[in-house]
Amino acid sequence: MSADLVWKEDNAPFSNRFGDIYFSTEGGLAESRHVFLEGNGLPAAWAGQSDFTIAETGFGTGLNFCAAVQLWLETRPRDGLLHYVSVEGYPLNADECFRALAQWPELEFIAAALRHRYPKPVPGMHRIHFEEWGVVLTLAIGEVGAMLSGLHGRIDAWFLDGFAPSKNPEMWRDEVLTEVSRLTVPEGSLATFTAVGDVKRGLAQRGFKVRKTPGFGSKWKMIVAQKVPDLPDSRARLSRRAVPVRERSRLDRVAVVGGGIAGASLVRALRRRGMDPVLYDGAGPGAGASGNAYALVTPRMDAGDSAVARFFAAAYRYAIAQYGEGPGWDPCGVLVMLEDEETLARAGKARDFAWQPAASGSLLDRAQASQRAGVELDCPSLFYETAGLLQTERLLSDWIGSTRVIGTNIDRVSRSARGYLLMDSNGNVAGEADAVILAAGDGNRHFADTHWIPLTPVRGQVSEVPASDASHTLKCALSWSGYLSPVRDGRHMLGATNDRTNKIGEDWGWAVLDEDHRHNHGSLPGCLTHLVDKPDASWSGRARLRSATPDRVPLFGAIPSVAGLADAFRNPAGRGYVTFPGGDLLILGGLGSRGFVTAPLAAELLVARLLGEVWPVEESLGIAGDPTRFASRAHRHARIEEFLGRRVR
Repeated sequence: MSADLVWKEDNAPFSNRFGDIYFSTEGGLAESRHVFLEGNGLPAAWAGQSDFTIAETGFGTGLNFCAAVQLWLETRPRDGLLHYVSVEGYPLNADECFRALAQWPELEFIAAALRHRYPKPVPGMHRIHFEEWGVVLTLAIGEVGAMLSGLHGRIDAWFLDGFAPSKNPEMWRDEVLTEVSRLTVPEGSLATFTAVGDVKRGLAQRGFKVRKTPGFGSKWKMIVAQKVPDLPDSRARLSRRAVPVRERSRLDRVAVVGGGIAGASLVRALRRRGMDPVLYDGAGPGAGASGNAYALVTPRMDAGDSAVARFFAAAYRYAIAQYGEGPGWDPCGVLVMLEDEETLARAGKARDFAWQPAASGSLLDRAQASQRAGVELDCPSLFYETAGLLQTERLLSDWIGSTRVIGTNIDRVSRSARGYLLMDSNGNVAGEADAVILAAGDGNRHFADTHWIPLTPVRGQVSEVPASDASHTLKCALSWSGYLSPVRDGRHMLGATNDRTNKIGEDWGWAVLDEDHRHNHGSLPGCLTHLVDKPDASWSGRARLRSATPDRVPLFGAIPSVAGLADAFRNPAGRGYVTFPGGDLLILGGLGSRGFVTAPLAAELLVARLLGEVWPVEESLGIAGDPTRFASRAHRHARIEEFLGRRVR
């Protein structure tokens, strides 16, 4: 994925791969402004808009992005949000971008912020927030056709950049232009530096009204275009699907039920958009499974390539980027102990995929792993330098911030003429909302609208263990089927149990049990037992109920009614992923033991879906957690009536 970058005598970047320059030597910034900003009628096009989405083919050095942000900051609509989506197949690194952009001192503060947040060049979609500017950058790293095909959203304006069609024909092929057409809103605009006839004809055949205008510098002509609404031309409908998103709206009242990491992530995503949600939690934020003193944040190691595996990888990247911007993050690193041939083989397979965090991890032999850990280990390990520990109380407090919190347990959500009523156990109305997102952990099981969703309570107990003389040398967290943290505040976190028994109840779920301390101690690999004394009165801990799904994939999506599900699947066309209208009652739950990995990205996705914005992940990843997947599977096995019948109460 290398651009094979070289620097010319005038410090201009040049790609040996494509034999072309990244920007005009006659004035790259002036060209970006002329071609892409003026060519799309900016800033007039975003005037008065609550949000505006630009998409670009070819991020390159980030010059177009910086130019667009500079103009946005000068002319931004009040409380407006700019989404900037850019596809790049051969990304430069942060330092290379910054060096190229240094030619324009007026962009230095934007370039510096970009450099600070710029992701590692890992395939997939990377969402980067510039909250202080009302800007969201979604950088899609991969082949342009594949990335655009997976993009879910509505694009207002296009910057068709990349290298010249003669140098990089793949960027301009018919399949790419078809996806551009699919994603563009009616009357959306497009601009490009090229005036090649094939590009002009390809756009015209796909629903754009195209014209040539004066180009920049020595380039005599360039193309600008506008998407024609409801063009009857069949070639404008060549895409395999439309973009099934609701009309954009700004919901005045959004209720979030539950104050753990799921609820806090949702609140943060909503507040980033200038919204003012209300959070409902009777026990208070962090009282449930998210309230352990520390959370271990480490990636899941999948051996194969699937939408679920890619979601977990993307979620990990997003989570550590978000935690790194706030309080309580301790990137101490995590060593995953590969105790047998099976886990070693799985690590090797995971490392075959460039998008996997395992591919960026360090595979260490026994001696190297021992040196890294600071204690003697008896097996090879995979070290994740970017993983670590999170102080949950600080994080939850920061993300919830000044959001209004109502200390009431919500037992029922019902539709009303004005949206939804949120009611307590006595049937009293605690609040009203236009949209409701259920993020109550194990409490998500108890709503009438969720009875058909298979959720299982899982009891987890973590042990807080006094440090010993031997354990003080531990430099990073260790992970196997359990985990051991390095010393923090004189203690280790050792855990955690994962009990799916039927002994459900708050007294059992929250009580700290000696037998579970013994279980956690017994899970220690033999080489670590000398670090931790056996359980005694000095041990403490915390136990709560988590919520898990049968496939161990979180839930993030809209909640249709049982009647709506039945009607959809009785229709012979009701197969696979089903899109239901409305979508104002949603769920984020079933996070299991990886809530601090998956919740931030899942929340960002849910809010984007709710508001009709571009999604932060490819569509296949975005629907991987849809609650309807369980009904879809039952339908495929001709058991949909049985599935729904068992779940009507």
